[in-house]
Amino acid sequence: MKQYDYITLSKALGIILVVVGHFTSTVYMPAYYIEMKNLIFSFHMPLFMVLSGFLFQMSLCRKPGKISLLPFLKKKFLRLMVPYFFISAAIALLNFVLGFFMPVKRMVDWHYLLEIFYTNVGGSAVFLWFIYTLFVIFLISVLCMRIKGGIIIMGILSAVLYFIPLPQLFYLSFVHSFILYFWGGMVLFLLTDSQKLRISFAQTLGAMFLFVLAYCGKECFSIEYVKSCLNLICGLAGSYMIICIAYLFFHKENKWLMSLGQYSASIYLLHMAGVYFVRIVYEKIGLLTPLTYGVALVVAVITGLVVPVLLTKYVIHKNKSLTFLMGGK
Repeated sequence: MKQYDYITLSKALGIILVVVGHFTSTVYMPAYYIEMKNLIFSFHMPLFMVLSGFLFQMSLCRKPGKISLLPFLKKKFLRLMVPYFFISAAIALLNFVLGFFMPVKRMVDWHYLLEIFYTNVGGSAVFLWFIYTLFVIFLISVLCMRIKGGIIIMGILSAVLYFIPLPQLFYLSFVHSFILYFWGGMVLFLLTDSQKLRISFAQTLGAMFLFVLAYCGKECFSIEYVKSCLNLICGLAGSYMIICIAYLFFHKENKWLMSLGQYSASIYLLHMAGVYFVRIVYEKIGLLTPLTYGVALVVAVITGLVVPVLLTKYVIHKNKSLTFLMGGK
Protein backbone atom coordinates (compact mmCIF):
# COMPACT_ATOMS: atom_id res chain seq x y z
CA MET A 1 0.00 0.00 0.00
CA LYS A 2 1.28 3.43 -0.91
CA GLN A 3 1.79 5.72 2.06
CA TYR A 4 -1.65 7.33 1.97
CA ASP A 5 -3.78 4.82 0.05
CA TYR A 6 -5.73 4.34 3.26
CA ILE A 7 -7.11 7.87 2.80
CA THR A 8 -8.66 6.78 -0.51
CA LEU A 9 -10.03 3.69 1.24
CA SER A 10 -11.41 5.93 4.00
CA LYS A 11 -13.22 7.94 1.32
CA ALA A 12 -14.73 4.71 0.03
CA LEU A 13 -16.01 3.67 3.44
CA GLY A 14 -17.31 7.19 4.00
CA ILE A 15 -19.20 7.42 0.71
CA ILE A 16 -20.84 4.04 1.35
CA LEU A 17 -22.10 5.44 4.66
CA VAL A 18 -23.35 8.58 2.90
CA VAL A 19 -25.45 6.54 0.47
CA VAL A 20 -26.78 4.32 3.27
CA GLY A 21 -27.80 7.38 5.27
CA HIS A 22 -29.63 9.01 2.36
CA PHE A 23 -32.15 6.24 1.72
CA THR A 24 -34.85 7.98 3.73
CA SER A 25 -38.44 7.12 2.88
CA THR A 26 -41.13 9.70 3.56
CA VAL A 27 -43.68 6.93 4.08
CA TYR A 28 -41.97 4.35 6.29
CA MET A 29 -38.63 3.81 8.00
CA PRO A 30 -38.05 0.94 10.46
CA ALA A 31 -36.61 1.68 13.89
CA TYR A 32 -33.32 -0.08 13.13
CA TYR A 33 -32.70 2.16 10.12
CA ILE A 34 -33.53 5.34 12.03
CA GLU A 35 -30.99 4.41 14.71
CA MET A 36 -28.41 3.39 12.11
CA LYS A 37 -28.94 6.68 10.25
CA ASN A 38 -28.51 8.72 13.44
CA LEU A 39 -25.29 6.82 14.16
CA ILE A 40 -23.93 7.41 10.65
CA PHE A 41 -24.90 11.09 10.63
CA SER A 42 -22.94 11.68 13.83
CA PHE A 43 -19.62 11.32 11.98
CA HIS A 44 -19.86 10.63 8.24
CA MET A 45 -19.61 14.25 7.01
CA PRO A 46 -17.05 15.21 9.69
CA LEU A 47 -15.05 12.31 8.22
CA PHE A 48 -15.00 13.94 4.78
CA MET A 49 -13.99 17.27 6.31
CA VAL A 50 -11.14 15.56 8.18
CA LEU A 51 -10.00 13.85 4.97
CA SER A 52 -10.21 17.14 3.05
CA GLY A 53 -8.08 18.88 5.70
CA PHE A 54 -5.62 15.98 5.65
CA LEU A 55 -5.16 16.23 1.87
CA PHE A 56 -5.01 20.03 1.99
CA GLN A 57 -2.16 19.96 4.51
CA MET A 58 -0.42 17.22 2.54
CA SER A 59 -0.49 19.42 -0.58
CA LEU A 60 0.98 22.31 1.42
CA CYS A 61 3.84 20.15 2.69
CA ARG A 62 4.53 18.69 -0.75
CA LYS A 63 4.74 22.17 -2.28
CA PRO A 64 6.42 24.39 0.31
CA GLY A 65 6.26 28.13 0.00
CA LYS A 66 3.55 30.74 0.09
CA ILE A 67 0.29 29.67 -1.54
CA SER A 68 -0.69 31.59 -4.67
CA LEU A 69 -4.13 32.76 -3.61
CA LEU A 70 -5.89 33.41 -6.91
CA PRO A 71 -4.70 30.23 -8.73
CA PHE A 72 -5.66 28.16 -5.66
CA LEU A 73 -9.15 29.69 -5.44
CA LYS A 74 -9.66 29.32 -9.19
CA LYS A 75 -8.76 25.63 -8.96
CA LYS A 76 -11.14 25.06 -6.03
CA PHE A 77 -13.92 27.06 -7.69
CA LEU A 78 -13.70 24.89 -10.81
CA ARG A 79 -13.46 21.74 -8.70
CA LEU A 80 -16.30 22.53 -6.30
CA MET A 81 -18.50 25.46 -7.27
CA VAL A 82 -18.91 24.64 -10.96
CA PRO A 83 -20.40 21.20 -10.16
CA TYR A 84 -22.38 22.78 -7.30
CA PHE A 85 -24.11 25.17 -9.71
CA PHE A 86 -24.44 22.51 -12.43
CA ILE A 87 -26.08 19.91 -10.19
CA SER A 88 -28.24 22.60 -8.55
CA ALA A 89 -29.46 23.70 -11.99
CA ALA A 90 -30.10 20.09 -13.03
CA ILE A 91 -32.12 19.43 -9.88
CA ALA A 92 -34.03 22.70 -10.38
CA LEU A 93 -34.91 21.69 -13.94
CA LEU A 94 -36.00 18.23 -12.81
CA ASN A 95 -38.15 19.67 -10.01
CA PHE A 96 -39.66 22.17 -12.45
CA VAL A 97 -40.69 19.40 -14.84
CA LEU A 98 -41.92 17.08 -12.07
CA GLY A 99 -43.97 19.93 -10.63
CA PHE A 100 -46.39 19.57 -13.56
CA PHE A 101 -47.10 15.91 -12.74
CA MET A 102 -46.63 15.38 -9.01
CA PRO A 103 -46.04 17.27 -5.74
CA VAL A 104 -42.40 18.23 -5.16
CA LYS A 105 -40.68 19.33 -1.95
CA ARG A 106 -40.25 22.83 -3.28
CA MET A 107 -41.55 24.52 -6.40
CA VAL A 108 -38.95 26.11 -8.66
CA ASP A 109 -39.40 29.86 -9.06
CA TRP A 110 -37.08 32.86 -9.25
CA HIS A 111 -36.63 32.81 -5.45
CA TYR A 112 -35.40 29.21 -5.71
CA LEU A 113 -32.93 30.07 -8.48
CA LEU A 114 -31.63 33.12 -6.63
CA GLU A 115 -31.12 31.23 -3.36
CA ILE A 116 -28.87 28.71 -5.10
CA PHE A 117 -26.15 31.39 -5.07
CA TYR A 118 -26.10 32.04 -1.33
CA THR A 119 -28.02 29.50 0.74
CA ASN A 120 -29.29 25.92 0.90
CA VAL A 121 -32.48 25.58 -1.12
CA GLY A 122 -33.24 22.27 0.61
CA GLY A 123 -35.47 19.63 -0.90
CA SER A 124 -33.75 17.36 -3.41
CA ALA A 125 -30.67 19.60 -3.40
CA VAL A 126 -30.12 19.62 0.36
CA PHE A 127 -27.02 17.36 0.15
CA LEU A 128 -25.13 19.99 -1.86
CA TRP A 129 -24.38 21.95 1.32
CA PHE A 130 -21.09 20.08 1.68
CA ILE A 131 -19.69 21.32 -1.66
CA TYR A 132 -20.34 25.00 -0.98
CA THR A 133 -19.22 24.73 2.65
CA LEU A 134 -15.96 23.06 1.68
CA PHE A 135 -15.19 25.87 -0.77
CA VAL A 136 -15.74 28.52 1.92
CA ILE A 137 -13.57 26.53 4.35
CA PHE A 138 -10.81 26.30 1.74
CA LEU A 139 -11.02 30.07 1.35
CA ILE A 140 -10.65 30.63 5.10
CA SER A 141 -7.88 28.03 5.33
CA VAL A 142 -5.74 29.42 2.54
CA LEU A 143 -6.00 32.93 3.99
CA CYS A 144 -4.89 31.64 7.39
CA MET A 145 -2.03 29.59 5.94
CA ARG A 146 -0.60 32.62 4.17
CA ILE A 147 0.13 34.08 7.62
CA LYS A 148 3.04 33.02 9.81
CA GLY A 149 1.77 30.46 12.33
CA GLY A 150 -1.30 30.00 10.16
CA ILE A 151 -2.22 26.55 11.40
CA ILE A 152 -2.32 27.78 15.01
CA ILE A 153 -4.38 30.81 13.99
CA MET A 154 -6.75 28.59 12.06
CA GLY A 155 -7.08 26.21 15.01
CA ILE A 156 -8.04 29.04 17.35
CA LEU A 157 -10.44 30.48 14.77
CA SER A 158 -12.02 27.07 14.14
CA ALA A 159 -12.51 26.42 17.87
CA VAL A 160 -14.09 29.84 18.39
CA LEU A 161 -16.38 29.49 15.36
CA TYR A 162 -17.55 26.06 16.52
CA PHE A 163 -19.23 27.63 19.55
CA ILE A 164 -20.58 30.74 17.79
CA PRO A 165 -23.78 30.26 15.77
CA LEU A 166 -23.51 31.83 12.33
CA PRO A 167 -26.25 32.77 9.82
CA GLN A 168 -27.20 30.48 6.93
CA LEU A 169 -25.99 33.10 4.44
CA PHE A 170 -23.23 31.64 2.21
CA TYR A 171 -23.48 28.39 4.20
CA LEU A 172 -21.75 29.98 7.19
CA SER A 173 -23.95 27.95 9.56
CA PHE A 174 -22.30 24.81 8.14
CA VAL A 175 -18.85 26.41 8.19
CA HIS A 176 -19.24 27.05 11.92
CA SER A 177 -20.06 23.37 12.49
CA PHE A 178 -17.44 21.75 10.26
CA ILE A 179 -14.31 23.90 9.95
CA LEU A 180 -12.87 22.43 13.16
CA TYR A 181 -12.95 18.95 11.59
CA PHE A 182 -11.08 20.27 8.56
CA TRP A 183 -8.40 21.71 10.85
CA GLY A 184 -8.30 18.39 12.71
CA GLY A 185 -7.48 16.68 9.43
CA MET A 186 -4.61 19.09 8.86
CA VAL A 187 -3.20 18.32 12.30
CA LEU A 188 -3.69 14.59 11.71
CA PHE A 189 -1.53 14.75 8.59
CA LEU A 190 1.26 16.58 10.41
CA LEU A 191 1.23 14.02 13.22
CA THR A 192 1.20 10.97 10.95
CA ASP A 193 3.68 12.38 8.44
CA SER A 194 6.16 13.10 11.23
CA GLN A 195 5.60 9.64 12.71
CA LYS A 196 4.44 11.19 15.98
CA LEU A 197 1.18 9.30 15.54
CA ARG A 198 1.12 5.74 14.24
CA ILE A 199 -2.19 4.05 13.57
CA SER A 200 -2.61 0.83 15.54
CA PHE A 201 -5.28 -1.64 16.56
CA ALA A 202 -5.23 -0.20 20.09
CA GLN A 203 -5.94 3.29 18.70
CA THR A 204 -8.81 1.86 16.66
CA LEU A 205 -10.37 0.39 19.78
CA GLY A 206 -9.73 3.63 21.67
CA ALA A 207 -11.41 5.73 18.97
CA MET A 208 -14.33 3.30 18.86
CA PHE A 209 -14.75 3.40 22.65
CA LEU A 210 -14.59 7.20 22.72
CA PHE A 211 -17.10 7.45 19.89
CA VAL A 212 -19.60 5.10 21.58
CA LEU A 213 -19.17 6.91 24.90
CA ALA A 214 -19.80 10.34 23.34
CA TYR A 215 -22.68 9.09 21.18
CA CYS A 216 -24.48 7.52 24.13
CA GLY A 217 -23.64 10.50 26.33
CA LYS A 218 -25.49 12.90 24.02
CA GLU A 219 -28.78 11.44 25.23
CA CYS A 220 -27.89 12.14 28.87
CA PHE A 221 -27.31 15.89 28.64
CA SER A 222 -29.65 18.73 27.74
CA ILE A 223 -27.09 21.53 28.12
CA GLU A 224 -26.34 22.80 24.63
CA TYR A 225 -22.65 23.47 25.28
CA VAL A 226 -22.10 19.92 26.56
CA LYS A 227 -24.00 18.42 23.61
CA SER A 228 -21.87 20.47 21.20
CA CYS A 229 -18.70 19.09 22.80
CA LEU A 230 -20.03 15.52 22.61
CA ASN A 231 -21.01 16.04 18.95
CA LEU A 232 -17.46 17.21 18.28
CA ILE A 233 -16.01 14.14 19.99
CA CYS A 234 -18.36 11.91 17.99
CA GLY A 235 -17.23 13.50 14.73
CA LEU A 236 -13.51 13.36 15.50
CA ALA A 237 -13.46 9.91 17.13
CA GLY A 238 -15.78 8.43 14.49
CA SER A 239 -13.65 9.86 11.68
CA TYR A 240 -10.43 8.54 13.16
CA MET A 241 -12.09 5.18 13.73
CA ILE A 242 -12.92 4.87 10.02
CA ILE A 243 -9.41 5.98 9.02
CA CYS A 244 -7.91 3.36 11.35
CA ILE A 245 -10.20 0.64 9.98
CA ALA A 246 -9.24 1.58 6.42
CA TYR A 247 -5.56 1.49 7.34
CA LEU A 248 -5.64 -1.83 9.21
CA PHE A 249 -8.22 -3.97 7.45
CA PHE A 250 -8.35 -2.94 3.79
CA HIS A 251 -5.73 -3.02 1.06
CA LYS A 252 -5.03 -1.40 -2.29
CA GLU A 253 -5.64 -4.79 -3.94
CA ASN A 254 -9.32 -4.30 -3.10
CA LYS A 255 -9.86 -2.58 -6.45
CA TRP A 256 -13.60 -1.99 -6.17
CA LEU A 257 -13.16 -0.21 -2.85
CA MET A 258 -10.28 1.87 -4.22
CA SER A 259 -12.49 2.81 -7.18
CA LEU A 260 -15.26 3.96 -4.86
CA GLY A 261 -12.73 6.15 -3.06
CA GLN A 262 -11.35 7.58 -6.29
CA TYR A 263 -14.87 8.31 -7.59
CA SER A 264 -16.22 9.49 -4.22
CA ALA A 265 -16.79 13.07 -5.42
CA SER A 266 -18.82 11.92 -8.43
CA ILE A 267 -20.75 9.46 -6.28
CA TYR A 268 -21.59 12.23 -3.83
CA LEU A 269 -22.87 14.49 -6.60
CA LEU A 270 -24.87 11.82 -8.45
CA HIS A 271 -25.89 9.18 -5.91
CA MET A 272 -29.27 10.71 -5.09
CA ALA A 273 -30.59 9.94 -8.57
CA GLY A 274 -30.29 6.18 -8.02
CA VAL A 275 -31.30 6.33 -4.35
CA TYR A 276 -34.36 8.46 -5.10
CA PHE A 277 -35.47 6.13 -7.91
CA VAL A 278 -35.27 3.05 -5.68
CA ARG A 279 -37.11 4.89 -2.91
CA ILE A 280 -39.98 5.86 -5.27
CA VAL A 281 -40.32 2.28 -6.54
CA TYR A 282 -40.27 0.92 -2.98
CA GLU A 283 -42.99 3.32 -1.85
CA LYS A 284 -45.12 2.56 -4.93
CA ILE A 285 -44.91 -1.20 -4.31
CA GLY A 286 -46.13 -0.57 -0.79
CA LEU A 287 -44.68 -3.60 1.01
CA LEU A 288 -43.58 -1.61 4.04
CA THR A 289 -41.88 -3.98 6.44
CA PRO A 290 -38.45 -3.99 8.15
CA LEU A 291 -37.33 -6.86 5.87
CA THR A 292 -38.43 -5.25 2.60
CA TYR A 293 -36.89 -1.96 3.70
CA GLY A 294 -33.59 -3.75 4.27
CA VAL A 295 -33.75 -5.29 0.79
CA ALA A 296 -34.61 -1.92 -0.77
CA LEU A 297 -31.75 -0.32 1.18
CA VAL A 298 -29.24 -2.80 -0.26
CA VAL A 299 -30.56 -2.17 -3.79
CA ALA A 300 -30.45 1.61 -3.23
CA VAL A 301 -26.87 1.49 -1.96
CA ILE A 302 -25.68 -0.62 -4.89
CA THR A 303 -27.51 1.64 -7.34
CA GLY A 304 -26.30 4.83 -5.64
CA LEU A 305 -22.68 3.64 -5.82
CA VAL A 306 -22.50 1.82 -9.15
CA VAL A 307 -24.54 4.13 -11.39
CA PRO A 308 -22.45 7.29 -10.65
CA VAL A 309 -19.20 5.36 -11.25
CA LEU A 310 -20.46 4.01 -14.58
CA LEU A 311 -21.84 7.40 -15.65
CA THR A 312 -18.58 9.14 -14.75
CA LYS A 313 -16.35 6.55 -16.37
CA TYR A 314 -18.27 5.92 -19.58
CA VAL A 315 -20.29 9.10 -20.17
CA ILE A 316 -18.93 12.13 -18.30
CA HIS A 317 -15.24 11.43 -18.87
CA LYS A 318 -15.94 10.88 -22.58
CA ASN A 319 -17.25 14.44 -22.92
CA LYS A 320 -15.08 17.47 -22.18
CA SER A 321 -18.01 19.76 -21.35
CA LEU A 322 -19.55 17.29 -18.89
CA THR A 323 -16.15 16.64 -17.36
CA PHE A 324 -15.71 20.38 -16.80
CA LEU A 325 -19.21 20.78 -15.34
CA MET A 326 -18.55 17.93 -12.92
CA GLY A 327 -15.38 19.52 -11.63
CA GLY A 328 -12.86 17.57 -13.71
CA LYS A 329 -10.06 18.90 -15.88
